[in-house]
Amino acid sequence: MRESTALRPREPEDAPFGVFLADMIPVPTTMGVFILILTILAFTAGSIRNEGALILVGAVFQAALCYCFFTIFVLSCIHRKPVQSVTSRIVTKQADPGTQVEYIFITKKDKEKFFRMPGILIRYELRLYTKDGRYVQHLFDPDCARTGTFPAPERGAYYTRYDEFTLFDASGFFRLAFRIPHDAGPRLLVLPQRIDKPIPANIRSGGRVQRQEPRLLRTDTLTDHRPYIPGDDPRRINWKLYGHLGDLFVREGEPEPPPHSRLLIVVDSQADSALYAAEDARRGTDRLCENALALALLYAERGIDVAVGYIGGGICRGTPLELAGALAHPAALPLSAQEDLPCSSDDEGLLILALPRLPAKTSALDRLFEKTLQETDVAFLYDDERLAGPATACAERYARKTGIHAQSVRLL
Repeated sequence: MRESTALRPREPEDAPFGVFLADMIPVPTTMGVFILILTILAFTAGSIRNEGALILVGAVFQAALCYCFFTIFVLSCIHRKPVQSVTSRIVTKQADPGTQVEYIFITKKDKEKFFRMPGILIRYELRLYTKDGRYVQHLFDPDCARTGTFPAPERGAYYTRYDEFTLFDASGFFRLAFRIPHDAGPRLLVLPQRIDKPIPANIRSGGRVQRQEPRLLRTDTLTDHRPYIPGDDPRRINWKLYGHLGDLFVREGEPEPPPHSRLLIVVDSQADSALYAAEDARRGTDRLCENALALALLYAERGIDVAVGYIGGGICRGTPLELAGALAHPAALPLSAQEDLPCSSDDEGLLILALPRLPAKTSALDRLFEKTLQETDVAFLYDDERLAGPATACAERYARKTGIHAQSVRLL
């Protein structure tokens, strides 16, 4: 059934009756318009040809249309105020693609039932969208299920302009929808997939030099030592205690973690419309985020302080789950978008994962390199052989810039 423009029920209490009346008029669907045309044709042909059968058909269609219209109108009058107190809440704030997302339908009174009339259906519709055009629409009967689940869609940060409380007839002739507004923030974060093998990246980590092996914290406390056993590392012998006691003891202090280098991984999701259709750009952005998350987890395990960022957004430092949540936000953007890439500090490494693009237009990547002199690693990722040439050309063009180490990477 084709969607019609939803009507807004929420008006100031002192709004004139005509405003409320306009908000409660059912809108004909494509099927309703088609049946209305058939009704007019049946009455017209029956009158011209003086055929009672055609007039009877027209009368049946007219009666059905009138019943559906007026019952929806009556129900809209009955439910206009109760609908102003209903809402929904998505319980699952973060989810992996394909897993189940739980939601709750909330009314002013628990177990409140909505008045119904024969042949008229009531549905509540969750409407979620991403900034690059992905949509989720989930309908359910609010009287049958106050809680439920729906499968998590593809990666992304999903927002809601409004949900809809909808009245429509079973034949699909008329429809009336009340809009239920929601806050502007994301309601659902669908995380990138956790891939096992990220792209090969020789990243220059910033800050202090990373020590590959932990060492023991120095201590002279006797309880942190044990007698030396042949085969122990001689470097762990506490010679100061040997000078006092005459026996060999080895330190048993806690291992000192390696010093943290710092690394910022940035997702540049600008897509060239000459190379990417809308769906291809969204899929390419997903691949960027998947590899960014895999690299962030890999280097975090090595003791590096890893942060992630994306074009048009800030920088996130935190737990692996927080990094994954941040990488749900990047959306495929056109090259003409004016959002900027986040800047890193001088004491941290910078790795940018980007999509190939043609050199005709200036991008956020160009604007970043105009204002920073920091050494940067850039990887142009592609998964289609037709993009191999543009990816290689991008890597060669940016590698000519001082301090830029660019490469093209074919994803399997």
